[in-house]
Amino acid sequence: MTDTEAKLKELRNKIDSLDSSIIQMIQDRAKVGSEIGEIKRSSGDPIYRPDREREVYRKVKERNPGPLPDSVMIAIYREIMSGTIALEKSVQVGFLGPLGSFSYEAVRKKFGSIVESHPFPTITDVFKEVESGKMDYGLVPVENSTEGSVGTTLDALISSDIKIYSELYMQISFHLLGYERDLSKVKRIYGIRIGNEQCRNWVHANLPNVEIIETSSTAQAAKIVSETKDGVAIASKSAGEYYGLDILHSGIEDLSGNTTRFFVIGKDVCPPSGNDKTSIVFSIPDKPGSLIEVLKNFEDFGLNLSKLESRPSRRNLWDYNFFTDFSGHSSDPKIQELLSKLKKICLHLKVLGSYPASTEKV
Repeated sequence: MTDTEAKLKELRNKIDSLDSSIIQMIQDRAKVGSEIGEIKRSSGDPIYRPDREREVYRKVKERNPGPLPDSVMIAIYREIMSGTIALEKSVQVGFLGPLGSFSYEAVRKKFGSIVESHPFPTITDVFKEVESGKMDYGLVPVENSTEGSVGTTLDALISSDIKIYSELYMQISFHLLGYERDLSKVKRIYGIRIGNEQCRNWVHANLPNVEIIETSSTAQAAKIVSETKDGVAIASKSAGEYYGLDILHSGIEDLSGNTTRFFVIGKDVCPPSGNDKTSIVFSIPDKPGSLIEVLKNFEDFGLNLSKLESRPSRRNLWDYNFFTDFSGHSSDPKIQELLSKLKKICLHLKVLGSYPASTEKV
């Protein structure tokens, strides 16, 4: 045995020993998690707690000495917690499908790979499944940094008793998927309208003469290419993995940093985490100064608004609802006082949920 081989063997033996310790500690952690799960079940507390999730991630970052970056450590702990939750209870999560969609990627990013996820054809269907109790939680897109808000989600939040339980920001990157690596032979591109528009410059520069065929989703585009072996698809990385397509080109979107915000919705109410957002929707009398009067209250209470958007109410012509996100939790006495004042000056006001503010925008 050479000196190099001897050194490698010594280091590999050290890794084997460390692996044994790591495995045992993960299992010990899971046992403690199961005990916590028993207490939760007996008291009726929800198994999945976004505030606790946030606290675990915060401590992981604080205690991480390197060399692995925080993002890797968080990904590891996401799977550990996903497995532990599965031991406590089989958590059912509905999302806007099909499998391989960006919403599917968001479920895995938020809950890990162990959770039981179920695709549904529309956002409305996701809400209905959570309302019926068939799904514990739903995950739905609410806004995109390039395309703006998702109206269907906003409308559903108004009409449903379901609450916002958590939020997630995920960077959206489009890939060219298929089998044919010689782009000069490609005759068709399949993709969802938004994806096609966000990749317009790249397609024009690299595939100027191809036929663009619109599909119902990015995952559907990947499925068509997989089944027909015809053309290429503009879709997500997970769609390529799910349908067995090669990534021909990565990151073909025209603007980098394109990010979608998702809501986790459910019947549970998340306790304060120490850094929270509250989302509300309100409507106001059609008279001068109404909106200013509402906004002045946020200033008086020293609360930061992170979102203010109007959307037609569908009650009367030119009548609008205003969707607002602001710092704080609805259980805070100061927030309760604010909401009490707003109810007196608004025609309608509904608290959509309070939840930990996401610290990650990718």
